[in-house]
Amino acid sequence: MSLLTTVIGKHSRRACSPALWLGLALLSCAGSLAAAPDLDILFVSSRTSTDYLGFVDITSRTLRRETGRRIATTTLPADELGAGMQHDWDVIVSLGSVAARSLRKWDPASPVVYTLIPGSTYASLKTTRQLACPRDQCTAIYIDQPLERLFRITRRAFTGRRQLAVLLGPVSARQKDRLRQLADETGFSLQTATIHETRELLPALDGILKRAELLLSLPDPVAYNRRTAKSILLSSYRYRVPVIAYSKAYAEAGAALSIYSTPEQIAHQTARLLMNFFADRGAGLPGPQYPEQFNVQVNHHVSESLGLELSSASVLKAGAEGGGQ
Repeated sequence: MSLLTTVIGKHSRRACSPALWLGLALLSCAGSLAAAPDLDILFVSSRTSTDYLGFVDITSRTLRRETGRRIATTTLPADELGAGMQHDWDVIVSLGSVAARSLRKWDPASPVVYTLIPGSTYASLKTTRQLACPRDQCTAIYIDQPLERLFRITRRAFTGRRQLAVLLGPVSARQKDRLRQLADETGFSLQTATIHETRELLPALDGILKRAELLLSLPDPVAYNRRTAKSILLSSYRYRVPVIAYSKAYAEAGAALSIYSTPEQIAHQTARLLMNFFADRGAGLPGPQYPEQFNVQVNHHVSESLGLELSSASVLKAGAEGGGQ
């Protein structure tokens, strides 16, 4: 078991030796901290990446600046969690789906805030009892957008197009009823296809794209991943069907429109949630939340090649501000 990072005080960041582990996690390796921290937070990361490390840094700095309290933060990769770990953290912040699944195997005792995880994944883990939720003290800030926001922006961006297709996987299929309800409310004619294995992707995609004018993508580990992205974008382009995506990478790769929130935006929202929780612990954690801040990105090159004249990203975003929570 190794301690990846211990951050104590306002700017101090030191790597400690494995032998110190949790018994000395509240002390810096140089012994510079004289008193125990006011708050002790564990971040569990799905992987070591710039986005995740930046998330921890923003959340920690915001908490220290806004609360003025001494805060110790420990960051561990998900694969270093162990059943024998015992420590009384004030809260645990999980980053990503891999970390969320790993926490269930560890079964911690501290309250948990799940971040950078799709809403459908969180719901699936909770329904199947694979979600660590000590004494019912857990919540989430999702990485994906509320469906209401997606439908509102899609309708505004693609006026005149009403044949909407959605490819679903085992996780995102749970949203089918809500998709149909929103399609009815916004005037879309909805077509869905559900796959259970990646090899079913192309036949299902061909089936719905033949009659579609738009393809709305939703996070799902089977339907949408690094292996399927290229096939989905190429098939959609061949049928001249614009893709509405959920990440910046998809827009840059060939989606006509993408609606997404950055880890930085969600880190600021996480810090606000934690500040409220620490200010009144008796109230407990709030319910799961969608991102408050979001971005809209238009791929004008792809749009023009499909014969579309989309409004600017700022215009489309302005039309959706303040709703969809």
